[in-house]
Amino acid sequence: MFDIISIGDPTIDTFLIMHDHDIELKDIGGKKKAVISWGDKLPVGEFYRTVAGNAANNAVGSARLGLNAAYYCVVAHDSGGREIVHKMEKENVSTRYIVKNDKHPTNASTVLSFQGERTIFVYHEHRHYKLPNFVHASWVYLTSMGVGFEKIYPDLCRYLDHYQVKLGFNPGTFQLRAGPAANREILKRTDLLSLNVEEAQDWVGNLGRDPEALCRQLVKLGPKAVTLTDGRKGAYSFSSEGFYYIPEYPGPRLEATGAGDAFTTGYIAALIHGQPHREALRWGPMNAGSVVQMVGPQAGLLTKQQMQAQLKKLKKFVATPIVDEKSRERVRKLASAKKD
Repeated sequence: MFDIISIGDPTIDTFLIMHDHDIELKDIGGKKKAVISWGDKLPVGEFYRTVAGNAANNAVGSARLGLNAAYYCVVAHDSGGREIVHKMEKENVSTRYIVKNDKHPTNASTVLSFQGERTIFVYHEHRHYKLPNFVHASWVYLTSMGVGFEKIYPDLCRYLDHYQVKLGFNPGTFQLRAGPAANREILKRTDLLSLNVEEAQDWVGNLGRDPEALCRQLVKLGPKAVTLTDGRKGAYSFSSEGFYYIPEYPGPRLEATGAGDAFTTGYIAALIHGQPHREALRWGPMNAGSVVQMVGPQAGLLTKQQMQAQLKKLKKFVATPIVDEKSRERVRKLASAKKD
């Protein structure tokens, strides 16, 4: 029996850390754009290569937080595939559900990192997904998959129903683009839906950036609880336990890749360890805050001992309940004081 089985595509990420004088950031049409001299040779400040992917990050992070974790994905018989399997074995993640395919190479991404933020150039290979015969698990974490992701949904739903498994759902690019209707059966079985504000807006329509309105509309799609992240402005938890806000974890930011994965990983790990949602809302940003202090999505993932030490050290870093207009206004001021 596993505590959690992660489902989603892995990738090999190449990180390019850029110098300040080689890229200029501009606000164009209300969106932040990076301007470079096209055709030039731009020097790279630092270069890294690492195993990544939303589900891979979750599997590694879950294992570090003391959970018995397994990982389902499809990789190739190539150097990237071998690197992914080796990484999971090294992190004590079960590889029994990793499928090897000779027809298509392992996914790859290039991450352009500048001033603590990043843009990712993603290459996804075609995959033929078929859900393995999972043993009983407490939770399944479903996240980013490529074209054809919906083919595993009927088998996954039957598995969740048969074993009464809890589901954490952090939809990736193709799942988000397909919309709520294509994910209806999964959303009905979701115990925790994790999105950022922009993703929530895409799914529920033009409700502005009001986190409470977004969460209420998301719950109508089926999930029992929602966690909503808003970058450096903080994050929210909406469940039967109430509506809570927590600010960004205090500390430096070197590189932001994997921050969202680390947040949801920490949040779900707290729930599996028997913590309430308001406490899980502490675990999430603490894990994310550690990840952004290092390059790549996994280097900074906390162990259970490190998490407990941080929780003890930062006792005042707690979730704020939002129960009335006074508390809503206080949270609005706290969030608006943070830069994007």
